[in-house]
Amino acid sequence: MKLTEYLFHRIRELGVDCTFGIPGDFVLPVYAVQEAVGMPTVVCAHEPGVGFAADGYARFRGLGVAIVTYGPGALNAINPIACAYAEQSPVLVVSGGPEVALRRPDLNLHHVVKDYESQLRILREVTVDAAILADPASAPEAIDRVLRNVVGSKRPGYLEIPRDRVAVEVADPAGPLIVPPDPGSSEAIAGAIDEAVGEMVGMLRSASRPALYVGVGIRRHGLTGAVVRLAERLGVPVVTDLLGKAAFPESHPQFAGVYLGALGDPGVRALLDESDCVLGIGVVATDLGTGFWTQRIHPTARVMIDANAVQVRYHRYDGLPIAEVVAALLDRVPAERPAQVFTAVRSSGSDASADPARPGALRPGEVIEVLRGLDQSRYSFVADVGDSWFIGLELRADVFLAAGFYASMGFAVPAALGAGMAEPSRRPFVLVGDGAFQMTGTELATHVDQGLRPIILLLNNSGYGMLEAIDHPRTYYERRTWDYPAMARALGAGAERVGTSAELTAALARAEAAEGAYLIEVITARDDLSPIMARIRTHVHTAFRIQTAG
Repeated sequence: MKLTEYLFHRIRELGVDCTFGIPGDFVLPVYAVQEAVGMPTVVCAHEPGVGFAADGYARFRGLGVAIVTYGPGALNAINPIACAYAEQSPVLVVSGGPEVALRRPDLNLHHVVKDYESQLRILREVTVDAAILADPASAPEAIDRVLRNVVGSKRPGYLEIPRDRVAVEVADPAGPLIVPPDPGSSEAIAGAIDEAVGEMVGMLRSASRPALYVGVGIRRHGLTGAVVRLAERLGVPVVTDLLGKAAFPESHPQFAGVYLGALGDPGVRALLDESDCVLGIGVVATDLGTGFWTQRIHPTARVMIDANAVQVRYHRYDGLPIAEVVAALLDRVPAERPAQVFTAVRSSGSDASADPARPGALRPGEVIEVLRGLDQSRYSFVADVGDSWFIGLELRADVFLAAGFYASMGFAVPAALGAGMAEPSRRPFVLVGDGAFQMTGTELATHVDQGLRPIILLLNNSGYGMLEAIDHPRTYYERRTWDYPAMARALGAGAERVGTSAELTAALARAEAAEGAYLIEVITARDDLSPIMARIRTHVHTAFRIQTAG
């Protein structure tokens, strides 16, 4: 078997049925092998789109693959791969590279930065494992190791294939590629799990106001089904953290909302901050997710199950795999559903009843109210940063993607491409601002090329609204308005512009009926914010005493 054939064999074995990339001279032989083995590639418009698309795909399939050329290709993808690392998304970057025979200091090859391993060193900063496949004898082991680490840790990895190694013979696969949930299930680990779970069950039995607090970790580790069963057995309210929105299906009657500390819904906050037993699973505590550290969950009420550790009150158990802990807890919780079933908190979410915006522009609250009328079961919602994201947080969704921790602009349109390829039964629904769309919006053409039917809701306030909100109006936050509907039509999509709630409702109906991609530009009020963004602005201005210039 050839080296690159081996790689694609392993990738396919892990459930990947397409890759994302842009061809370039050093990686062309890899693309030729990919075509020969019947693995299609989605050719994107720019490498940032490649990385974000592979990230979106990975969040559904457990692995996404980006194939780029050496130098400008791989280095253009650094930001989305850094995003994937921060967001715990398993993306494999495959890069072509200069021939091993030509890696000499006296040869100045194009695309080389400082030396021939500069790219490897740079990628190591944003990956869990990385290797140059220069030695045919060790290449299979290196491929298997990197893939195991990527899938097992839910972080990106990097493989570089020199052009003169693409077709070298390597050993055939030695059996299936098994990715263990975590190294070992020794007697000591089993005993620690039993002890930790015993403590948890005791706390749950004695608690008068227990609550389940779940995060993105349950989705990354494939635990959503198990956690839903656990919630139903406990009969408790379920709250997600900011990154874990939709990790627990929001159509479920026990779902209460997204926790944001003092910045979020007071009813949701009370469920955790006033609880005597908060069972956290897969939660990632971030500055924004804790409401800028306004979380008030009492340490004696806290149970946190992370990827490789458990903390019960002040006791910490390291090295315990999250999947095994959840399985053991599910076994110990009685199968009978409690008599009292929780009724979820339903936040009003918006202030759409307030005064309307200026003529021809919508307030974010009005957008929220219209979007709540959608049949969310049909869509994979993908949001960019800023008010697009905060509007999305107000919706009920069973599938929701965002780069909420790393918070890179330009995520949504290409990530929706990955989502559409990974889960074709759901139509991508993109929430994106005008600033972010100007970065990666041309990937709309790739959606069209792939026959996808995204609905793109482009919120146009003619600037970087989130930055302006946490600071003050500045000329450098302003963006010139493009003719976005004309641009979308030029890329092969349907499009229109709206400025009232009635127009938006009618446009969404036309978009839902459209046979292809559809963009709706929503003119929004520059001086208005979503409810969450307004609370963030108040908090930031109060906490940091930001003064108006002049």
